[in-house]
Amino acid sequence: MKKGQVKRKFESFGFSSSNPYDQRIQKELVLHIQNQVQTGNDFTLKLYSWMKISILKQKINKATKLDIGNFRVLYKNQELTQNNQDLEDYGIKNHVTLKLIARKQSQQLYFINSLHNILEESRSTQEQFQNAKWAVEGAFLRGITPKLTDFGTQGTYILENQNHKPVAIFKPYDEEAFAPNNPRGMRGKMNSPGLRQGILSGEGVDREVATYLIDQSSGHYHNVPITNYVQICHPTFNEAEEYKQFQYEKIPIKEGSFQLYVTHDDNVGNYGSGLYPSIEARKIAILDIRILNCDRNEENILVRKKKLPQTNGQTRQSFDYFLIPIDHGYSFPDSFKICRDEVVWYHWGQMKQPFTQEEKLFIEKIDPDKDIQMMKEKVELREICLRNAKIATIFLKMGAAADLTIYDIAEALYREDPDELSPIEKVVETAEYNFNNNVRVSKLFSNHKEKLFSNNLIQKSFEFESSNLNNFDRPQITQPLLKLQIIKDEEENKEINERGNQNQYSDKKLTRIGSQQNIKQIKNPTEKKWNEEFYAHIIYLLYQLIENILSKKVLSPKKYRPRYISEEVK
Repeated sequence: MKKGQVKRKFESFGFSSSNPYDQRIQKELVLHIQNQVQTGNDFTLKLYSWMKISILKQKINKATKLDIGNFRVLYKNQELTQNNQDLEDYGIKNHVTLKLIARKQSQQLYFINSLHNILEESRSTQEQFQNAKWAVEGAFLRGITPKLTDFGTQGTYILENQNHKPVAIFKPYDEEAFAPNNPRGMRGKMNSPGLRQGILSGEGVDREVATYLIDQSSGHYHNVPITNYVQICHPTFNEAEEYKQFQYEKIPIKEGSFQLYVTHDDNVGNYGSGLYPSIEARKIAILDIRILNCDRNEENILVRKKKLPQTNGQTRQSFDYFLIPIDHGYSFPDSFKICRDEVVWYHWGQMKQPFTQEEKLFIEKIDPDKDIQMMKEKVELREICLRNAKIATIFLKMGAAADLTIYDIAEALYREDPDELSPIEKVVETAEYNFNNNVRVSKLFSNHKEKLFSNNLIQKSFEFESSNLNNFDRPQITQPLLKLQIIKDEEENKEINERGNQNQYSDKKLTRIGSQQNIKQIKNPTEKKWNEEFYAHIIYLLYQLIENILSKKVLSPKKYRPRYISEEVK
């Protein structure tokens, strides 16, 4: 009786022999699992040769979050169906490869693939993304479908796990507002004008990912949830323009952004803005300036509360509040036509407080050129959109160095009247005019890179005194900076004198507008690019703009009323 009981005890733990000290126990196997259910997510398992097939499937279930009834395990094209058999009975040896394939349910197969992983190589970030992806795939196999949200103007889907808890938010390219397959009835051609000026339909996904990249490059300072490109196959999504054939079945395959769902208590609209710590509030504002967010409303700032320990005699529970920014599809526009009402934080009192030293150091370390290069490599954004984001970041760095507040920067960056240009728009227009007409900027601003990225930016770069600009005239914002001059090429003069009947000037030199002289036209004009000379004009004009803001902030000297002391008191 005792031997039989011992045998059943060992078998319950996966032993096939009544002797747990069998030599086969010492044979450890490393098995390579080729995961065809979750493409691109292969893994390895460590087992023993005496273990049963049931134990192998339990290990696979734990690693992939897939239900055991929804996958098949194959070795040499033979399915491992006998759960009571040992691995050794199937001839499975060390370092062999097993195939994991999906089992058909209702004649449909669903999956999630990573298109091109843009996430940093930290183990924590990769694990969070993979776990979320596997949880959603497991829910698909259980019959849990993506849920279209009740609000919004585009196709936004909530992806849940097997317990019906939200895991991620998925936004397809072709279901954005005025995209071909928008489920809200707002359909149009891809890359047609969208709801926000400067952003086309089908560009929101790239902006969601680009915003996360900006936060990732800054050490997750802004708390943007993990966002990546994915490809999802599921029949729930609104019909696609093209159906791809998969396992003899036609199921729509959608590409879009996959953002991890963050647990929260509410959004900022249901709390008073004075509750939020100044640092948390300005983190959102700094991010919106860097990406030129056109739609920062109350719904896309989440609030997470944390209880604080109560002191003696305290009867009311106090909380600490953390802000989480989401929904960045309307950022990186191709114009600066953004009104102040588009950003909810503009009227918050925290924005009128000066930057802390930590915030100044963070802003000083921002490298807009590095951010632009990173986004060019990983996302598809138009060149002018990246240019505008760089100008806004430069203005943020200059403003923080000059002790401006977020409120001061926002006043110059956003329009007060929708029909009137903002100060930053006037700066960009003037810089474009000067750049297009080959106006040379002063040598004082030719090395603007060194000034923007130097470690002693606050002390040296922008000391706003009137004596700094006395060496040259300061024109009005709508006028060119310097007068144009006709410069004659000496080599061409010799050729002209030899020919005697030609009056031509070099196409590399400058001419006065309206002059009777002709300029050689370039036959094959190159694509317009904004080089360092253009940004030198931007720096110079922003310098004047910030000086103007500071001059308005200088308070008149206080007038003290003289105090009279009565004779009786004396």
